[in-house]
Amino acid sequence: MGCLAMSQRLYATLAEWLSRESVVLATVLDTRGAVPRHRGAQMLVAATRTSGSVGGGRLEAKVIAEARDLLGRGERIAQVAIDLTGREGAQGICGGSMQVVLRRWQGERDAARAGAVAETLASGRTVTLDADDLGHDSTHTLQPTARLLIIGAGHCGLALQRAASLLDYDIHVVDARAEGYDHADFVGATCHDHLDAIPHCLDTPRRIRAVLLNRDWHADLACLEHLAARPPEFIGMMGSRKRIAEVLANLPATCAHLRNQLTAPVGLDLGAETPEEIAVSILAQLIAFSSAAHDPLKNRT
Repeated sequence: MGCLAMSQRLYATLAEWLSRESVVLATVLDTRGAVPRHRGAQMLVAATRTSGSVGGGRLEAKVIAEARDLLGRGERIAQVAIDLTGREGAQGICGGSMQVVLRRWQGERDAARAGAVAETLASGRTVTLDADDLGHDSTHTLQPTARLLIIGAGHCGLALQRAASLLDYDIHVVDARAEGYDHADFVGATCHDHLDAIPHCLDTPRRIRAVLLNRDWHADLACLEHLAARPPEFIGMMGSRKRIAEVLANLPATCAHLRNQLTAPVGLDLGAETPEEIAVSILAQLIAFSSAAHDPLKNRT
């Protein structure tokens, strides 16, 4: 199987649930044609609750029903074929098909394994699930969540952090403004008060996306000098065309290699004006970037 991003949340949840009940891990093994989720998508199914998603709608209802039937039978492994061709008895009309493997997890040994997976991902390292983990003769590599480095803690920075917290990001916020900013507003993020923290934020095996939302272009230049030493895979910068031109005109020679990598103005052109709308436009661009760059196994037919 492929190497796709997966949050440690699912496995932390799996470890937690296993302290009280058996849980089925459902994994999309293969897809053909148009489907809502692709290889590597996973969800948990317990007797009365679920976490994650393999596609929603009737197809997911079938997976949940099969998983609970597996729990009821006390068996360990099953597979589910999903038909999305629109024919009689199909689970949808997207046009494609999916194969989903179900693996029952239970007991202390499985709970320890789930906890170890979650801890490894939380540390920024990859984990490879084996045939025993999946219930199928294949492997699946889980990547830690990407780090979102938000530089600038103003209205747009706060809106971006709040919106991004709904997605799988390890969020760090940096702002060196003299009057400071309230870390308590940035729930779930790691906050830094000095631009000198940027090299520390870059020192991780995680993939990094940096978004500059500074108050002035001099701060942008200072940040880009820090980023130049170890460029993230995505660097976006907010600002008018004039401001962006000013930054580019004053880039020192040590930052020249960032010119072709810098996305400015950052965000898809949605006509966004409010901080919340700007945050949505930035996240939409980051999702598109991630999909194009890191999900080559997705079947887009």
